[in-house]
Amino acid sequence: MPSESSRIRWGIFTSVMIASFAASTGLFIAVAQGALAASFTISNQEMKISTERAEGAGLIEYTATDRRYDGKRIPVLVSGLRFSKSKGICQSTVFRNIPLLGTYTVKVTTKESTARDSYSDVIRTVAGATTATGHRSGVATGADTKGPGIKAGDKVDPASAARDSDSIVVTDSKQIVLATTTGSSESSGVSVRIHKGLNECF
Repeated sequence: MPSESSRIRWGIFTSVMIASFAASTGLFIAVAQGALAASFTISNQEMKISTERAEGAGLIEYTATDRRYDGKRIPVLVSGLRFSKSKGICQSTVFRNIPLLGTYTVKVTTKESTARDSYSDVIRTVAGATTATGHRSGVATGADTKGPGIKAGDKVDPASAARDSDSIVVTDSKQIVLATTTGSSESSGVSVRIHKGLNECF
């Protein structure tokens, strides 16, 4: 079972890949079809992630919903990558109103990270610039041949619309992410700090 710090690093270098595509609302028809994303119950917290530069190969994007611990379902854009490499990463998670302590922020920074067969469930993204090659929109999710395919455990209609690309480069990315998973990852220059009050990446 991966440690919490490992899960934090996964999303940092994978979720930034979908910056140019998240604005598309047409794909969210899949949510109405009852598609369910993360194969585990997610927490009620969000992660803010910023990245200076990220490169990815073999991208697939499809829509689904995540189920929180409190039972609420949230629509997400699932972004899967066969391989990714990112630099200048920051991730922050806020823990609000802790009894007797108040609010604290856990912030993780990483100089460089790589990951394989990774997925991120994203609800908001903004990027400075995005360049994609071999991009397709409207491909059936179950027929994708460029990305790592539908994540194991995701209940997604294979006939629903998806997007894919051979490769993608994103700079100055800012995202809000609910959940991440990965096959394997490596990171360097990792720092974890706890700050009293709000001290988010953006």
